[in-house]
Amino acid sequence: MKILAENLEKKFRQEYVIKNFNFEFQDHQKYAIVGPNGSGKSTLLQLLSQFSLPTRGKVTYFDNQGKKIEIDQAFKQISFAAPYSEIIEEFTVSELISFLVSIQNLPSEFNINTFEKFSELTPNPNKLIKDFSSGMKQKTKLTLAFSAPRPFLFLDEPTTNLDSKSKEWFQRKLEAEKDKLIIIASNEESEIKFCQERIQILDFK
Repeated sequence: MKILAENLEKKFRQEYVIKNFNFEFQDHQKYAIVGPNGSGKSTLLQLLSQFSLPTRGKVTYFDNQGKKIEIDQAFKQISFAAPYSEIIEEFTVSELISFLVSIQNLPSEFNINTFEKFSELTPNPNKLIKDFSSGMKQKTKLTLAFSAPRPFLFLDEPTTNLDSKSKEWFQRKLEAEKDKLIIIASNEESEIKFCQERIQILDFK
């Protein structure tokens, strides 16, 4: 599996946020997108995950045989977590898990016990996600993203709203993850210290 970005550009009005970005992301590797606040880290991550369309250029996904994955199938390869990403907050965790299993966003064997073991959370079974703390919501998003059987994992400032214990949890889970291509947009050293390569966003202005 790999991701190929070619001549990628994003322009808002008359200003380029990303310009002439060319990069090949390899399977089983962790990459960090770094740069000052407001410099376009999240924008680039959204372009690479195809959550946003470029002004120019393209992003292509390839499978294990080097075959191009068609664009209408690309979303099936992606897990994404960010403080601003949405989950269905009118569900309990069990209801959310059942829904995600039904649409194949989680493995069929994934259940509330799997969630609790992975996340180290024990939410009230009747509590709606909208009533969770911001830290619990973020940890839930990360657990679901890590647990999805998808080869590409995109994380934007993943430890936002997490306390120190949960940040340590994230580091353990990230270090243990060997099977996915992971791209993290962040300036926090604790979030990106396991990344093999760092991409400075200011090099593409």
